[in-house]
Amino acid sequence: METIPLNPLLIASYVAAIAFEVILPLVVGFFIHRRFGVRWKFFLFGMLVFFVTQLLIRIPLVQLVQAYLGQTIQSSQTFLYAWVFALALTAGLFEEIGRYLGYRFLIKDNKTWEVGLMYGAGHGGLESMLLIGGLVLLGLINYIALSTTDFSALNLPPDQLASIQTARQQYAGLDWWMPLLGAYERFITIFFHIAMSVLVLQTFLRRSLSWLVLAIALHTLVNFIALVLAQLTSVLWVEVALTFTLPLSLALIFYLRPRPAPPGPAPAA
Repeated sequence: METIPLNPLLIASYVAAIAFEVILPLVVGFFIHRRFGVRWKFFLFGMLVFFVTQLLIRIPLVQLVQAYLGQTIQSSQTFLYAWVFALALTAGLFEEIGRYLGYRFLIKDNKTWEVGLMYGAGHGGLESMLLIGGLVLLGLINYIALSTTDFSALNLPPDQLASIQTARQQYAGLDWWMPLLGAYERFITIFFHIAMSVLVLQTFLRRSLSWLVLAIALHTLVNFIALVLAQLTSVLWVEVALTFTLPLSLALIFYLRPRPAPPGPAPAA
C-alpha cells in the first residue's frame, strides 16, 4: 500500500477552516468588547460553562451510552431516530441549563443584554475553537498521515489495511471545499449561541422560567432538524437548512435588546 499524492487545495481548505474557527470567536468577542465595553471575563465564563456541560459531562455520557447501545441504535429506524432526538434534547438541556446556572452563580450582577452577548460568544467560541477546530485539525492530521505513510511496510493485519484503504478512498472522494462548510457552520452557530444566551437572560430580567424552557425547545428543535437531515441527505443541505437559523438568531438578539426609556414630561415653566 504505497503513499498517495496530497491534494494541496484540500490541505489549504483544512488550514483555512481551522484558522477561521479559532479566530472568529475572538473577533466577535473583540467587537463586543470595543462596542459595548464588556469585560472579557464574561467571554471566559461562557467558555467555562460549555467546557463543563458539554466536554466534561454530556459528551462522555453520550459516548458511554453509545458504546453500550450502539448495535441497538442501528438495529431499526425507530431506535435510530429516538437516539437522534435524545442527542438533540440533551444538547438543549445541558447547554441552556448550563447557561442558566452560569448566570445565576457566575454572573450574579451585571445581567445585561451586552453581557449576554459576550457570554454567548464565549460559549459558542469554545465549541468553535476547541471542539470543532480540534476535530478539523485531527482530520487534517489523519489525511496527511494516511496519504504519506506506506502501511504495507508495517506488517499490519489485512483487516486493518482494508480499513486504511477505505479511509483513503473517503478522503480521495472529498471535494476540496468540504472543510470550509464547517467554518461556515461556525459563523452561523456563534450567533445562535449568542441568541440563546440573550434568551436565557430573560429568565432573570423578566423573572419567568418560560424563557429558559423556550431556549431549550429552540435549541432541541434546531439540533434535531440538523441531525435528521444528516441522516437523510448530504452535509451541504444540512448547512443550507442551518442558514435559516441566522435571521432567527439576529431577530432574537435585536428584539430582546432593551429599549431606551421614553423621555419624561418637560418641567413646567
